[in-house]
Amino acid sequence: MTKLSKIIITSLAILSLTGCSLFSSDKTTSTTGTATSTNPNKVTYNASNFSITVPRDWEILDGTKLLAGSPISVVVAFKNNIKNKKFIANMNVSEYSTKGQKTTQEEMVKSMKDNFKNTLIDFIDSGDTKVNVNAGGTPTEAILTTFSGKSDAIEDSKKFKQLYVENNNTAYIITTSYSADEDPEVVAKIEETINSFELK
Repeated sequence: MTKLSKIIITSLAILSLTGCSLFSSDKTTSTTGTATSTNPNKVTYNASNFSITVPRDWEILDGTKLLAGSPISVVVAFKNNIKNKKFIANMNVSEYSTKGQKTTQEEMVKSMKDNFKNTLIDFIDSGDTKVNVNAGGTPTEAILTTFSGKSDAIEDSKKFKQLYVENNNTAYIITTSYSADEDPEVVAKIEETINSFELK
């Protein structure tokens, strides 16, 4: 199994969370960032090489708070503290080295999407969009992909958004999942969070 496949499978495991009980404190890495805020409704999570602004009422899970067995490529996860039926909207940020990698960004996105297509039931691809991510003040091209599906035949379909960007021989993958009938206000917050991602 490739490193990328492991990241994708782990992302899917995190994104299938339905409650706090699935989190464990025995993750081997203790990498953490800092959370700061000048906005009463938002918190900015600062890691060593990126930042992302999330709703203040979302829980931040990094270091020992992450899912047991998560590889160190998963830096941080965020989850809404308001459950929609049986599913909690959530997001995670992964990073891994692309040094020596000869595939293009488009090829990597296709590979990730193919892995989800083979993992999810009733997979529907809603397309890709090229966007810019701020990297130290310089716009850097990224790809935002949207799709839907479910990991189990008896569960409701979920929507997924995934942002992929490369910078300085490192790939960053922001993956989010939420219920297909999620509150529009929550969906708007998710989109704002993705758009806030910046590299240092």
